[in-house]
Amino acid sequence: MQTSIQTHRLILRPFSQSDAPRLAWLAGDYDVARMCSRLPHPYPIAAAFDFFDHLAAGREARSEFAFALTAPIDGLIGACGIVRAGDETCRTWELGYWLGLPYWGLGYASEAAGAVMNWAREELGASGFTGAHFTDNPASGKVLRRLGFRPAGDEDLFSLARQQTSPAIRYVWPDGADPAKPDTRGNAGLLH
Repeated sequence: MQTSIQTHRLILRPFSQSDAPRLAWLAGDYDVARMCSRLPHPYPIAAAFDFFDHLAAGREARSEFAFALTAPIDGLIGACGIVRAGDETCRTWELGYWLGLPYWGLGYASEAAGAVMNWAREELGASGFTGAHFTDNPASGKVLRRLGFRPAGDEDLFSLARQQTSPAIRYVWPDGADPAKPDTRGNAGLLH
């Protein structure tokens, strides 16, 4: 199985233990964490090591795959990945991504997410994707729509950083996919 992906501007690779300090710094920004469901705030370095253990178990079970987003000069800038949206026979995956605040608005999320979707279709036989964003994060909705996702309805998702449930919009790809099929576990922004 291919473990790294190269795009025009990024290298998506497995996380390494040496990523922990930078991961904790980027994900520790409340403005980043509050846009994700699974990022805690504050984000201690121990959370990064717990995340690496979680990812290793997910890869082994073939239920979750996350990539460190790296840029040539800056190194680690965020994360992008997928979680299986149902049991092991399900071919629908939930897509998630986040970027450190200095990298917002540069098109990296679209570039990385599109590459991960292509990887999942080739490596895992994925045939559909779902995703969600909190309504106060319209930039994430732009990313999903740019990739061909279509809104499938409103829902409420819990955010660890916010410590509350907040309104969100669910999306599906391809258009017409059944948004009720995935076992969505509140992975808006995913990856934690």
